[in-house]
Amino acid sequence: MYRLSVFVLIISIMVSGGAFGQKKKKPLIDPSVKKLGPYFGIQQGRYTVGEIGMEFQHKDIRLKKPKTNAFHLGFGYNIPNNSLQINGGYWHKPSRFDLTYGADICMRSDFEEERFGISPVVGYKIFGFHIRAGYMFLTPSDTFIATNTLFVNLRFTLVNNRDFDWNKRK
Repeated sequence: MYRLSVFVLIISIMVSGGAFGQKKKKPLIDPSVKKLGPYFGIQQGRYTVGEIGMEFQHKDIRLKKPKTNAFHLGFGYNIPNNSLQINGGYWHKPSRFDLTYGADICMRSDFEEERFGISPVVGYKIFGFHIRAGYMFLTPSDTFIATNTLFVNLRFTLVNNRDFDWNKRK
């Protein structure tokens, strides 16, 4: 009985030491690409708004689950209602064929009053096109109501600057 308990104790120490002592090795190379470029788009809700802005993307190049993260800053203008919007935000795409998930913050103005807001956004990106849908939670106003709260927008990003990183293991 004494030998069996000593044997079990030694085996459990060896197994736990091997399980907790190993570190996950980085791959030999870990390539990624950084992209920067302007986007052009249209936002449709109650009102139609033209958009223009810049987007920065960082994408891991992998066979399984290549993650993409992006930041954007843009302007939109609604001509019939003379309202300007400034949007900034972030989105994340967890794998190659997955949806994009993000959030935007905005400032909207009719040149007499400003409204600020935040919006959760979900979308799908393929090639240079990115279609997104969201709901903008805006500060309350009684006079400035000619703005989209529920919206869908379609953007096309022209990538004009690419930077590849190989990130070799040291």
